[in-house]
Amino acid sequence: MLFLQQKFCNLFIDTMKVYFYLTIIIIFSIFGMFGKLSVAELQPLGSAAHAAISREILRTGDWLTLHWPHCDEFKDFYQFPPLFFWLQAITFKIFGISDTTAKYVSSFFGVLVILLTFFLAKIISNDEYISFLSSLTLILHPYFFKHSRKCELETGLIFFITLAILFFIISEKKQKPWLLLLSGLSSGSGFLYKGPPSYCILAIVPIYYFLTKQYKKIFSIQFILFLLISLLVPLVWIIPQLIYKGNAVIEKFFINQILWSLQGRSVRYVSVLERIKNYLFFVPVFFSYYLPWSITGIFGVIKIIKERLNLWFILLIWVVVVWLGFTIAGYKDDYYLLAFWPGWCVINGYIFSIWTKSIKDFLSKTFAVLSILFALITILTPVKFDKIRNPEFRDMAEFVKSIVKEDKKILPYNLFYYDMVALIPWYWDRGVIKSSLPNPKVPPDAKAWKEHCVSTEEELLKLISEDTQYVLINKEDFKNLSQKVKDKLEIVYEKGRFYFCISKSL
Repeated sequence: MLFLQQKFCNLFIDTMKVYFYLTIIIIFSIFGMFGKLSVAELQPLGSAAHAAISREILRTGDWLTLHWPHCDEFKDFYQFPPLFFWLQAITFKIFGISDTTAKYVSSFFGVLVILLTFFLAKIISNDEYISFLSSLTLILHPYFFKHSRKCELETGLIFFITLAILFFIISEKKQKPWLLLLSGLSSGSGFLYKGPPSYCILAIVPIYYFLTKQYKKIFSIQFILFLLISLLVPLVWIIPQLIYKGNAVIEKFFINQILWSLQGRSVRYVSVLERIKNYLFFVPVFFSYYLPWSITGIFGVIKIIKERLNLWFILLIWVVVVWLGFTIAGYKDDYYLLAFWPGWCVINGYIFSIWTKSIKDFLSKTFAVLSILFALITILTPVKFDKIRNPEFRDMAEFVKSIVKEDKKILPYNLFYYDMVALIPWYWDRGVIKSSLPNPKVPPDAKAWKEHCVSTEEELLKLISEDTQYVLINKEDFKNLSQKVKDKLEIVYEKGRFYFCISKSL
C-alpha cells in the first residue's frame, strides 16, 4: 500500500512538473507569436503577395487555382501549393482582412511548432526538463520568431515535417508501426502546404531502418502504405487541377517552379569555385544566422553518438537529410535550415539538461518569472517585436484609393518591380506599370524575373507625356530628375521616403 502511495505521489509530481513547464512555454509562445502583430506592415516579396493571393480566393471564389492580383505574369499562381492560402483565406473570412490577421496562420503554426518540440523531446527522452529546455531553445532563437511573425509558409512546413517525425519516433518507441500512416499523412499535408521539402521523412525512415538493421520493415505493409499516403494526399489538389486546368499544374508548378529551383533558378555558375561555394552555402549561414545554438548543439551530437542513443539518431538523420537535400538543390536561402530546427533544439535540450543539472530548479523558476514579465511587457509597454520597413504603403493607402480609379495602374519609378507588385496590390489594390524595355540585370535566357519597373528618364518622360500617370517615386530619385521631367510631375502626396505624383500629360 505504501509503495502504491509513493508511486502515485511520484506520478502526481511528474505530471505537475510537465504542466509547470508547459505553462511557461505556452505563455512565451502565445505572447511571442501573437503579441503586437498589428505594429509592423507586411513585407515584400513574400508576405504582402501571400496576403493578396489569399484575399483573392475570397474575391473570386476560386479555391482550385491561386491568383496573384494585378501581377500579369503570375495571374495563375503556381509557385506554391494551396493549403497555406486556403487557411489564410478562411482566417480572413472569420477575422477580417488586415495586416494583423494576415499573420495569424503563420503565428498559429509557430505556437504549434514550439509545443511539438516540447512533446518531441518528451517522447524521445521521457524527461520533462529536456522538453522544457528544447522548446525554450526554439523560443530563444530570434530567427525562428522573425519568420513566424509574418504572412509566410515556413512555420507550417516545419510543423508538418516535425509532426511526421514525431509519429515515426512514437512508432519506433512503442513498436506500433501503424503510426507510420499518420506520419505519411503529415508528410503529404506538408507537400500541400509548401511542396517537396516535407518529403524529407521519406528518406529519414529507410535510412534509420538501415542504420538499425531493421531491414524487414522496409518491405512491411505499413512502410508501403506510409509511402503511398505521403504521395497520394497532394492528389486532392493535383487531380482536380489536371481535370479543370489541363497540364498547367505540371508545367507551372512541377517544371517551372520545382525543377527550376532544383536547377538554381536564374543563377549562372561560370566556374568550379562558384559551384563549390554554392554547395557550401549553408556552412557560414548555420554558424551566423543560427548562433549560438548551432554551436552548442554540436556538443549534443557528440554526446548522442558516444552514448549510442539509437532513437536520437533519427534527429541526426533529420539534420543531415534536410541539409544535403537543400545543398543538392541549386537555389538556396538562409531560412531553409529551419526545416530541421526543432530536432536541433531537442539535441540542444539534451546537452543543456546535462550542463544545467545543478541549477535546474533555479533555472525553471527564473524562466517562470521571466514568462510573466514578458507577457506584461507585451501588454503594457510600446516595445516593438518587428522591424518596420515600408510604412508608407499602409499610410498612403486611403489617399491613393481615393484618387486612383480601380482600373488605373500605378507607375513606380526606379523601384524593384516584384516588391511593388506585392505591396501596391495588397495596400492600394491597384496594378503596376512595368517597363517595356529589356531588363539589363537578367540574362535573356532566364525563365523569370525579367519584369522590372521603369528606371530610365527617357521611358518615364515618354509615359507621362502620353497619358496621365500616377507616379510613385523615391524623394532622392525625384531630386535627380531633369527639370524637364520634374515640370511634368505634380507632387500631390508626401510620406516618408516617397512622393506620389500626378503627371501633367499633353
